Order: sequence, then C-alpha cells, then structure tokens
Amino acid sequence: MAFSRYREVLRTPGIARLVALTLLARAPNGMSSLAILLLVTPRHGYGHAGVVVGVYVAVIGVCGPLSTRLCARLGLRRVLLTMSCGYAAAMVALATLANGPYAALLGCAVAAGVLQPPIVAIVRGLWPRLFPPEQVPVLYGLEATAQELVFVFGPALVALIAAFAGAREAVLVTGVLGFAGTVGLVSSPLVTDAPRSSAPRRRVLDRRLAVLIALGLTCTVGFNMVDIGVIAFMSGKHAGPASGIALSLWGVGSMVGGLLFGAARRTADNRAVALSVFVVACGLALLAASPGRVGLVAVLFAGGAAIAPAFARLYGLVAEGVPESGTAEAFAWLGVGFLAGASLGAAAGGFTVEAFGPRATFLFAAALPAAFAAAMLVADRWRRTPATGLVDGRLGSVA
Repeated sequence: MAFSRYREVLRTPGIARLVALTLLARAPNGMSSLAILLLVTPRHGYGHAGVVVGVYVAVIGVCGPLSTRLCARLGLRRVLLTMSCGYAAAMVALATLANGPYAALLGCAVAAGVLQPPIVAIVRGLWPRLFPPEQVPVLYGLEATAQELVFVFGPALVALIAAFAGAREAVLVTGVLGFAGTVGLVSSPLVTDAPRSSAPRRRVLDRRLAVLIALGLTCTVGFNMVDIGVIAFMSGKHAGPASGIALSLWGVGSMVGGLLFGAARRTADNRAVALSVFVVACGLALLAASPGRVGLVAVLFAGGAAIAPAFARLYGLVAEGVPESGTAEAFAWLGVGFLAGASLGAAAGGFTVEAFGPRATFLFAAALPAAFAAAMLVADRWRRTPATGLVDGRLGSVA
C-alpha cells in the first residue's frame, strides 16, 4: 500500500491545516441528526423526531446549489461567514425551544437547513484547482476517509454531551463547532473563488450526473434508516446516547476501508461504483441478522469498510465530468441527492422502526441501494461495447 501518496499530498503547504479545518466545519454533518433526534424524541416520539430531521436535511439539499451559486457570485468568504452566523443562531433557537411547540421546532429546523454553509461542495470543488489531475484521486480517497472522522467522532461527541449535560447542550455544541470551523476555513489563503470563464456557461446537471445523484440518494436513504434503526436497537423506545458509540464504530469501519482504498492505485468506472454500492447494501442487510448489541456493532464495523471506497469512486466520477468552474456546483447537486435521501431515510426510518421494528428497518434500508446498483449493473451489461459504458458511452469516466 503506497501510503506515501498521502504523505506527498499532506506535505503541500497549507493542505494539512485546510483538511483539519474542513473536518471542524463539517462537524454538523456528523452531529446534527443524532442531536436533533435526542432532543425531539423524548417529547414527540421517533416518528415526529424523524420528520424534524427529515425537514432539516431536505432544506439543506434544496438550498445547497443555491448557496453554492451565491458563493460564486458574491465571494466564498462573505457568503460562508454570513451563513455560519445564521446557522449557529438557528441551532441556539432550536435548543432553546426544546420544550416548545412542535411547529416551532420544525421552523427552527428549516432555518438551520437554509443557513447551513455548503462546506462539502466548496471543499470538493477546491481539490481540482489545487492539485494536478494525477493527485486528485488521492484527495478524493483522503476526502472520503476524512469525512468518516466526522461520522466517527460526531455521534460519539453527541452521545457524551447528551449523557453528561443533555440533548439541548449537544445541539448547542453542534452549532458552535460548525461556526468555528467555517470561520477557520475561510481564513485559509487556499480557499479562493473559482476562476471566472468567458466561455458560455455549460449546464452542469445532465443525464449522466443525474444517474450518480440517484445512486447517492438511494445510499443515503439506507444510511439514515439504519441510523434510526441502530438507535432503536441499542436504546429501545427512548433514544439514548449509547447508540452514538455504535454509529461511531460504523464510521471507524468506513474510515479503515477508505484509508486502504486511497493508498492503492485504483481506477473507477460506473460498474465499479455500482458493485461497491451493492456490497454496501449487503452490509446493511446483514444488520438484520445481528444476534445482539455487540453483534450489531461488529456488523456495523465490518460493513462500514465498504462505504468510503464506494463514495471515493463516486466523487472521482463526478469531478471528471465537469469543467473546473463547475466542480463545486456539481458536488452541490450531488449533495442534493445525498440530503434528499437523508430526508427520506430519516422520515421513513422513524416510521418503519415504530411499525416493524429495527431489524425490518435494516432490510428496508438495504433494498433501495441494492436494487438501483443491480439495475446499473444490468444496464451496463446490456449496453456495453468495447469502448462504451452506461447511458451514452461516457458515464464511466464523466458522470
């Protein structure tokens, strides 16, 4: 394993600091859903709490491409700083109104979703501008791995705060960390606006990208259903902080898989992505056979090892298919798929847990990504020629 590829990238001046700041700025991605669930569930139950989380992530998805375009028009620093202040204020309001009317909680969730800065799309759009093409795949492998740190330590931190202080404090810390990380990120000299092109603007969202967005959506539906299923499996009828540890170990497994993936030289095409997602879906389905809490954690860890490699391949295909000036927007659209899936998964997971229990929820979570990945593989086999791939001959290297 050529881990020297990581060292070479991180030795570039300013990159190690930039990666660290991006992790802090992304803290809400790994903390907010669990924190909101723990805040809302005791008073309103899993179903209503799932709706609050679903609304929150749906609004983030809808507003993501708009926020990214605002950054391109008005400047990254101005927009990101303004949004981070508003996001922190919305999270403070949500925590303050924890015992208030359900409608007020929904309103705060909408405000927080509108104002969450599009950190992920902006950062992923930076890599092709900062590194030569041969190093960009290493960055996406590092990107997928580093993101798992957010999902490892985020739930664990929420669990600790909720256990020792309360769910309200967990929501407050989520907002504060997101604000601090964004402020630090925009202070980096490497965070610059994309160069403006005099050429006519090319439409970023096309049929090829739409296929990958749909694939990402199915995955995040499954992941968020599993989140709620794990909480119910570990904590019973009342969401408890112990579930945060289990979800963190899921992220540890993904991080290990991502490290091994990024250190090796691998190419990615649509078939490889579909196969990777199918393996991920199999890992979700196996959760239903877990003999107990310890068994569930073991299956989460093992199955998680397939997640970061699948998403590293996905990011690489997205980046290759758009011009430099459109990379951030392309990832924003991918984020729409992720967050739409997260919204659907959170809402569906809450109701399937209440109606059928956590084990059935794990099976439901696996069904959609497995079916979509299988359809991609079948279509690829039908349409493949010596020089073509799915849809139009270029999805394997463009979408």
